Amino acid sequence: MNIRRTMVEDAAEIKELVSSLSHFYLEDRNSVLPEWFSNTLELSEFERRLSSEEFSSFVYSIDNVIIGYISIKDLSHLYHLFVAEGHQGKGIAKALWEYATSESGINVCTVRSSMFAVPVYRRFGFKESEAAMSKDGISFQPMRLER
Repeated sequence: MNIRRTMVEDAAEIKELVSSLSHFYLEDRNSVLPEWFSNTLELSEFERRLSSEEFSSFVYSIDNVIIGYISIKDLSHLYHLFVAEGHQGKGIAKALWEYATSESGINVCTVRSSMFAVPVYRRFGFKESEAAMSKDGISFQPMRLER
């Protein structure tokens, strides 16, 4: 296991990981991502977030291949948490979450979880904060963690 802070040079590999899993947000997995969502998956957007001080981002790699990624915005919003499909259910998301939050002092954190990931966030201590929502075929569950 190797968890480390992200570098801008990781952007293309992270983009591929996140893009490969973005269908989990769709109500119909065979539909096309809406443009506003696709725009957040552009390489330039990953490079911008990885170079911004408002995001704390880490990757989990095996044999120098990134299989997990977490990004927390302003130490209060879990912006991204993705684990490669073949590695899900092995504790990688939990390891990334614990690593990213171990020294940050986060007491309150929000997330817009895909419906698929709600059980993962519940195990972290998040609770639904509003009813599930949908926008342009993207479903998500607002959640909040208070320690």
